Amino acid sequence: MEESVPVDEVKRVPVTAAWNKMPRAHRVMIALVLLYILSAVVVHFISWVTHKAPLRIELVAVAMLSMLAICIWHAVIVKGTKQAVAFFVICILIGWFCEFIGHNYGWFFGRYNYTKTLGPAIGGVPILITVTWAFIVYSAFMLIDWLAGLGGEVRARSWWGKTLWSALVAATTATLVCAWDLIVDPMAASGVWWTAAGKDPWWYWFHGGPYLEELPGKAGMGMPGVPIGNFVGWWLAPFLMVLIFMLIFQKPNRLKGSLLDVVPLLVYFYIFLIVVVIVLEMNWTYDGMNQVALIGFFTMMPVILVSAVKFARDYF
Repeated sequence: MEESVPVDEVKRVPVTAAWNKMPRAHRVMIALVLLYILSAVVVHFISWVTHKAPLRIELVAVAMLSMLAICIWHAVIVKGTKQAVAFFVICILIGWFCEFIGHNYGWFFGRYNYTKTLGPAIGGVPILITVTWAFIVYSAFMLIDWLAGLGGEVRARSWWGKTLWSALVAATTATLVCAWDLIVDPMAASGVWWTAAGKDPWWYWFHGGPYLEELPGKAGMGMPGVPIGNFVGWWLAPFLMVLIFMLIFQKPNRLKGSLLDVVPLLVYFYIFLIVVVIVLEMNWTYDGMNQVALIGFFTMMPVILVSAVKFARDYF
């Protein structure tokens, strides 16, 4: 009777050894994201103690722009400058175009309108929204790349194979991105911004929709609820971004097997954390926002926990 051949154990590198092998700049990057996570915990801990939600768009802007800078920095190191530029240019252009036709013509996402709460805009689309698309898509894309052990490779020989492979990765990325919008959209369009912080919602829907239509908007600004077409658009936009990038620009990663691979996970966790906590704090003003946090927990948290398991397996 033949004996079964034992499966080789995954090679583990202690996290301390992996940290010590990294260049100082790489350590700084990881430390920065961890600092942002810690800062968010401290700020919101204080808000829970004082029972005063920090609903300030300035804090949101600083957080989003910082995550964008960190993701660009990460892309330059891991993917190389040319790929990094290509990825973020594609994301910014497609993201802005989709938002432009949505805000001005009611296409793609549905009929909505941005307010002035998010600051400067181009063609009616806040700059903050445009850059937010880029780093969220990047963090989701690279999180999948690390979680599946792809290393930036396109595992296909024929053109059709490459297209199908790219579409599969793009679809997976789009799903992770859209999971975030299931929390963000009802939060951003909530009338709680007006009642609790004296600011208009970030945007409002002219006709509303069936998703969480029981949550309040601001009186005189559209109808409550989010159209289902919005989530179709939120899935299609990142799908196109990643598909175009992979078909034209994708090459194997320059850096593989580094502790730096964990940065996209930390960024994805950070954007999950701050939005869910803000939604829970909104619940102090309007009882019912907690269901948004519940939805977000079970859409984003599974991939975060699976990634945590992979990290623990590889480094502990």
